[in-house]
Amino acid sequence: MPFVPVPNTALVEMRMSLDGQDIENTLWFENGSDPDATALSELGNLLLDWWIARYKPLTSIACFLREVVVSSMTTESSPQVSVPAPSDTHGDATDEIMPGNVSICVSFRTGLRGRSFRGRNYFAGLTIGQVTGSEVISSQITAITTAYGFLGADISATDWVWVIASRFSGVDPDTGKPIPRAEGVTTPVQSVVITDTIVDSQRRRLPGRGR
Repeated sequence: MPFVPVPNTALVEMRMSLDGQDIENTLWFENGSDPDATALSELGNLLLDWWIARYKPLTSIACFLREVVVSSMTTESSPQVSVPAPSDTHGDATDEIMPGNVSICVSFRTGLRGRSFRGRNYFAGLTIGQVTGSEVISSQITAITTAYGFLGADISATDWVWVIASRFSGVDPDTGKPIPRAEGVTTPVQSVVITDTIVDSQRRRLPGRGR
């Protein structure tokens, strides 16, 4: 895929290990100006703090946060920083972990319709005690939604804003590939929802499958 610039915006990769498999979730944040390495580091440390305070209590002890990688997407050669997590940054849930592919989709909404204005993460590290049959229990659904809902508040004292970034629009009928925008479009996230409580399958999170 070609590089599509998203001015003044950073891509955050929450790089984790789940039961020995490297996985990640991604998030986007916009700044009031082109972010330098200092601003990227600030954001990375805020996201590290968020994971420890909000995500860690909900995920399995088999899920480890390895690092938070923050890349400016203003240009292809803009700065990137890595904020390493402490070596013991793992989840708190000690009951048996579900297979690594078992997940739940967390949807990010902007108030606008269409794929260009919505985002998502797949929660990692569900345990047997958090799932009944094929459905995530209501208390875990509420806890995950609440944890992501804190993202905006946890960075509110900075110049960063949590956004959805759209870098492609439509599909080329000849190639079947997404059509890149000349420049990415960002829209602030307004809400977090989980509309389907039935577990999803992320097969690449199984051991040996790759990210």
